[in-house]
Amino acid sequence: MTSVLSEPRPRVVPARTSRGGRSSRRATRLTGQLVVLAGALVLWQVIGAADLVGDQAFAGPADTAGALLDLARSGGFWTEVGQTLSGWSIGLGVAVLVAVPLGILLGTSDSAYRSSRFLIDFMRTIPVLGIIPLATLVYGSSRSAELFLVIPACTWPLLLQTIYGVRDVDPVALETARSFRLGRARTLTRVVLPSATPFVATGLRIAAVIGMLVAISIELLVRVPGVGNGLARAQGSGATDGVYAYTLTAALLGLAVVLVFGQLEKRLIHWHQSQRTTS
Repeated sequence: MTSVLSEPRPRVVPARTSRGGRSSRRATRLTGQLVVLAGALVLWQVIGAADLVGDQAFAGPADTAGALLDLARSGGFWTEVGQTLSGWSIGLGVAVLVAVPLGILLGTSDSAYRSSRFLIDFMRTIPVLGIIPLATLVYGSSRSAELFLVIPACTWPLLLQTIYGVRDVDPVALETARSFRLGRARTLTRVVLPSATPFVATGLRIAAVIGMLVAISIELLVRVPGVGNGLARAQGSGATDGVYAYTLTAALLGLAVVLVFGQLEKRLIHWHQSQRTTS
């Protein structure tokens, strides 16, 4: 009797990206970003040189940079930046303390989730800026009015992402935990929370960005002390370059939040497939 032996098939080994390749891609990406930024600055200067907007409503890059440097030399400017960061960070912190535990509770209980779903959908559709009159009526132009609006703005995306993350846990993993009799507490800490972490990290990043936008908007509209109030003050005094400088400051704060929380998200879920494929 003869036996037929099949030839072993060659294994397909996934190509690994070398450090040099990753560095090259990062350099290319950075170069592209710098080129786009330079093009935007040139376009900004051309619009001013062509007098398409008018001197009273336009400040070029040089004037804006000069005004921003003048602001940076004054202590009042950094006080305003600190006030904005204070209101934003407190609001975000309270939202985390409320949204994450509540999201875990609603995500692990089908009855609680079904009972609260309509209320959550109703409350999160209320425009945050639409409750400014209520905030000013109760708190006036104080930091409490800012927190009254920043906290719910940060809470909803974080709450929903936490709920979705908890409910997205692999049923096989839960069944395995039951088979090993881990108990609710150990199942929560060893199965549910690690699985939900990517959702929570994404919700935290979104909430942080929204919170900063809302904080500056409230300061602008309600005159709560901060960067937004400085922008309103510059507008009221007719300082066009000051308006552009404060607007650039608000944009830089938003960009800093995006970068910091983007890196935080990568650190928290560095083991996740989405991070391995994009690195």
